[in-house]
Amino acid sequence: MKRFDAVKTMRDIRTQLSERYQEDAKRQPDDLRRIRDKYGIQPSRFHLKRSAVAEDEAEYGETDSE
Repeated sequence: MKRFDAVKTMRDIRTQLSERYQEDAKRQPDDLRRIRDKYGIQPSRFHLKRSAVAEDEAEYGETDSE
């Protein structure tokens, strides 16, 4: 009996999905929406947190060492 290879299986799935989404990029959000609907998953809220470096640059201007 052949041993199950989870890594190979995941690589195959990733390759198939990559090809599918390269053909039509609109499929991915549609697929994700259907999965969320099927399992009752709420989409996470996107939070963008600025880093301290970005805040310093905004306050003091860019620090370009050229």
